Amino acid sequence: MRKSPVILTFLCLLLWQCFLPVGFAASEVIWTVTTEAEPWRSGGSLPIIKAKGKDFTIEIDKKTVYQEIDGFGGAFNEKGWEALSILTPEQREEALKALFDPQEGAKLNICRVPIGASDYAIDRYTLNETKDDFEMKDFSIQRDQGCLIPYIKAAMQYRPDLKIWGSVWTPPTWMKTNGEYDGGYMKGDPQIYQAFALYLARFLEAYQKEGIDAYAVAVQNEPTIETNYPSCLWTEYQFLAFIKDHIGPLFQERGVKGEIWLGTMQDADYTKYPKTVLSDAEANKYITTVGFQWDGLHSVAWTRKNYPEKKLMQTETECGNWYWKARFDPNKPQNDWNYGVYTWKKVKDYFEQGVNSYMLWNMVLDEEGKSIDSRRPWPQNAPLVVDRKTKSLIYTPMYYAFKHFSFFVKPGARLISVKPYGAWSDAIAFQNPDGGIALVMQNATESEKEVKIKLEKQAVTITLPPQSWSTLVLP
Repeated sequence: MRKSPVILTFLCLLLWQCFLPVGFAASEVIWTVTTEAEPWRSGGSLPIIKAKGKDFTIEIDKKTVYQEIDGFGGAFNEKGWEALSILTPEQREEALKALFDPQEGAKLNICRVPIGASDYAIDRYTLNETKDDFEMKDFSIQRDQGCLIPYIKAAMQYRPDLKIWGSVWTPPTWMKTNGEYDGGYMKGDPQIYQAFALYLARFLEAYQKEGIDAYAVAVQNEPTIETNYPSCLWTEYQFLAFIKDHIGPLFQERGVKGEIWLGTMQDADYTKYPKTVLSDAEANKYITTVGFQWDGLHSVAWTRKNYPEKKLMQTETECGNWYWKARFDPNKPQNDWNYGVYTWKKVKDYFEQGVNSYMLWNMVLDEEGKSIDSRRPWPQNAPLVVDRKTKSLIYTPMYYAFKHFSFFVKPGARLISVKPYGAWSDAIAFQNPDGGIALVMQNATESEKEVKIKLEKQAVTITLPPQSWSTLVLP
């Protein structure tokens, strides 16, 4: 009896798969590469060969496993929705798809929303400016119905399972020592603390009623900085008292469906906030996640080591065009390749220090990129830019730098070890839940870079173009 050629082919393929060496389940690696001239293109497939000798650039060690990755995101701000509203409906959908679509976009799955005004609100406000309304009778998210909630719901058309966490730039002004939106300290009054705890609970409950998966609140954005935009100073001991004696018990008693986060911390001194709060057993039990940004990188490894049970998040990537540096441009954001290189390195550094997730700041801005700080204009970068004059959508290099991580690293992935055999170390690897490996690399030089990769008994060689980002998908 003659066997079908199809059956014979299938049997041959099955036998071939069975005898593949350990390390890879297929014979090729898929390569995606970005240069400034040619962003996000296929580099083709690379052959897998048997590893021989010791002449390797890096070695991937699947057995050395670190923290689980929860995902990637960015911040919903009023100025972002205002910029998107300039575009045609088709262009606006293109932008949202580029950020959130789980098939073709950056696959953002965890995002931040300000509770009240941030520095990228259209103007200053909170969700309850009725003085001494300790029972939050006048609490309202009506203002958010104009920009933030439509922005979130538009994103949810592409990502229905989008998770939202909120953070405060300024509490209601009557809760602050200066009675203003900008600066001042949080009042150290137990009645104020209790009202603020209720304020945060009401935020979660109101957003959840909108069908939004608002699942966490961070107490205060950057509590050690007084600025010319919505902000508020807190000491570490105020944080401790508020979490331990007020918001923790209130959330528990009220049955609030939401987490309490310690953050967002931008200070390099870990003793100020994580150590003070988390070393207290009563306060510690209420905290699920600690958020870090800016100089907070220096506290991540310490927190990971001492409190391995806590989730850690990089809560706001640096916005670039820093006003304290020589390249500062007061008229426009740079949004250049150098900023993409800088951001790529920040993402790598934070994951290597131990975070579970990484957040962009503004996802979309107009071409001016300015905040509501009128005293010191600071045009900031964004992955997507809307040009008001031409009404066009611009993808900046940073968008692709970030997408080289977020597109390939799936929720539930684990950071795994990449060992360099020389000075070059611009590579980081993650093993996805399906067993596949995403190897993300950067060549920040002006010359091609040959990289010889070892994984167990197999090897792959790749030549990275000058000034490029690459992601390899290894089966």
